[in-house]
Amino acid sequence: MKTAASPLSIAMTLVLCASSAQAQQTASGGTARLTAWARHQEMAESSPFKDLEWQRLGPKFVGGRIESIDAPRGRPGTIYVGVGAGGVWKTTNGGLTFEPIFEHESTFAIGDLTVAPSEPDTIWVGTGEAHLSGTSYSGTGVFKSTDGGITWKNMGLHDSAHIGKVVIDPNDANIVYVAAMGSRNIEGGERGIYKTTDGGQTFRQVLFVGEEVALVDLVLDPTDNTRLLAAAWDRRGRRESGVFRSTDSGESWERLHGGLLDRDVGRVAIDVSASEPGVFYALMVDHSPEGEGRAGVGGILYRSDDGGDTWYRTHDTYLPTYVGWDFCDVRISPDNADEVYIGGVRLLTSQDGGKTFENGGETVFRLHPHRGTGMHLDMHDIWIDPENPERVLLGNDGGIYVSWDRAQTWLHLNNLPIAEFYRVHLDDEEPFRIWAGTQDNASLVAPSTARFVQGEPDEWEQVFLDRWAGGDGFSTFPDPHDPALIYYSQQQGDLKRAQFGQLEAEKRIRPVAEEGQTELRWAWDTPFFASVHAETTRLYAAAQRVFVSDDRGDSWAPISPDLGDGPLLTLSESPLDARRLVAGLGRGELHFTEDGGENWRPAAAGLPAKTVRDVVTSVHDAARVYVTLSGVRDDDYASYVYVTHDFGRTWEAIASNLPDEPVNAIVEDPGAAGVLFVGTDLGVYASTNAGANWVSLGHNLPTAPVVDLAVQARDDALVAVTHGLSAFLLPIGSVRNVVGR
Repeated sequence: MKTAASPLSIAMTLVLCASSAQAQQTASGGTARLTAWARHQEMAESSPFKDLEWQRLGPKFVGGRIESIDAPRGRPGTIYVGVGAGGVWKTTNGGLTFEPIFEHESTFAIGDLTVAPSEPDTIWVGTGEAHLSGTSYSGTGVFKSTDGGITWKNMGLHDSAHIGKVVIDPNDANIVYVAAMGSRNIEGGERGIYKTTDGGQTFRQVLFVGEEVALVDLVLDPTDNTRLLAAAWDRRGRRESGVFRSTDSGESWERLHGGLLDRDVGRVAIDVSASEPGVFYALMVDHSPEGEGRAGVGGILYRSDDGGDTWYRTHDTYLPTYVGWDFCDVRISPDNADEVYIGGVRLLTSQDGGKTFENGGETVFRLHPHRGTGMHLDMHDIWIDPENPERVLLGNDGGIYVSWDRAQTWLHLNNLPIAEFYRVHLDDEEPFRIWAGTQDNASLVAPSTARFVQGEPDEWEQVFLDRWAGGDGFSTFPDPHDPALIYYSQQQGDLKRAQFGQLEAEKRIRPVAEEGQTELRWAWDTPFFASVHAETTRLYAAAQRVFVSDDRGDSWAPISPDLGDGPLLTLSESPLDARRLVAGLGRGELHFTEDGGENWRPAAAGLPAKTVRDVVTSVHDAARVYVTLSGVRDDDYASYVYVTHDFGRTWEAIASNLPDEPVNAIVEDPGAAGVLFVGTDLGVYASTNAGANWVSLGHNLPTAPVVDLAVQARDDALVAVTHGLSAFLLPIGSVRNVVGR
């Protein structure tokens, strides 16, 4: 007796027959990315699983990185917030609640947003984060809305990669200027100042400084709309960084000198006074001091009182806060040219034109409970109400804050689910708990029943917290044999052990090199986890060598030689064989051991020279290993997913029909052999036939960088954590029902 095929299985067959399992070609440039986005949308719409509902889990109370803030004139309750890697959010009630208005575009990365002064429903968004760290995401051009963010249109500049600033003429909303930064990895692209006079139908480049020079800041003089200042940032050479001026609406430009720093200059920020014509400020990052990291830079504020012809340094010593690659903003109060705000690691204010500075107010109230006190660090945007300069909006790594007394006291609007997660771990409690570390907002834990609900308290709680109400968190997990004990890592191998419920570590447990050995090299996000095999707690950690501890981190023993020139980026233990480990680093370098670390061998040829992102040993076959790689460092946005069935001796590409989206994470379903999930820079995909083909799980998932995935087989749950929109959960029982088809 024959059985008719179900609609679900027919849909699966049509989707899965669409392509073969061939290796992806490289995919660079804006056109390739938008082509991939069209494919992303097609797959989401045609997916047999498009009716599955992702559940937004939060957290919201910790906030996340805000890149840009603006508000329309005459509407004090309306605020637009550009989240670094979380799209655009809007409030019409002064921040009591926010709604996402940029959820399903071709990018989530925001550099700047601007509301037209003459048309309050016209908003421009420049995409691609305006800071250029290792986790900065590029965008796909500039977008425009003429209905308050209900609908959007991509207006072009697809190869700009990162947008520093968008400026709209106060009298004519069709005249728009864009400061394009270009790629942080390669030369060329669309970089410079671009101008449109027809509302974005066409753009032309009006200022170009160099093939590697970003235009990062741009202001239009509110007292003379034909005069503009632009800031150039020469990240590598530090020769072309500086301030440029136009006095003819951007048609021609001159570089300004007249006392400005002109050697070893990093990032530059600028502003123009609205109350005193001709008063300009320039904040410049000086790279001439000796020293490494933050010790090797200093911030200098310059002022001009004659429209930029001559400049003078306003203070004798360097600014009393770090400014640099990311934290570099200057704002002038609209009603007082001597009142200046500086956004660095800390917020500074000056009442005397930059001669002296004080820290911004540290008294912070919050909409939702938060165990932190004081103001979060790392300032990214400062918005001062031109109609009421008492009102100041501040965006930093902790979210958005509002002050009604010129930055003396603050209300933290901590109701945005925009945490930037790095890693996730699920335990076996009932309900299971989700453990995850974030960028600068600590590590967190919540029951799987947690949900994001406007106005309701979060069920998430902090695992640790520094004195600035944050701190970077990465791998975070409970002790497998003592649930009162937890472990977490911070940047560059700073491993900690703590008692659950205490916000401070009881001990730092980072391995150290023995006398005479080479110094340990640690990744920003250090591989760190507990074995699933040991009858007592066994911990693994990795620098350029693999370490093991059998006394909860009190001591460590190396079980590998140096496996490469750089730090290890990934480490995976086979859940089926405790002797099997796989370590990954650099560009396609993997190392395997089958005897608990006594002997290691490199992977056979077959992997591309791309950055290793994730390595996963199979829960179904001890010889099977999956690896994902990323070419973003080369401006290559193709998807790279590989599998070995003989523990690294041969490789097979299984990216198959995935769109060209960098793949960050891969996980098997422990409850169903052949079911795989991958998290990409734009969403989540599933395969029910071991990677031969893929289908989208992103129909109602916001565009977001999914950086890690985990499956709780007992509960048929897939948890996805994003770097900008917190966490999501998807029931996956129906995915298992089509295994092999």
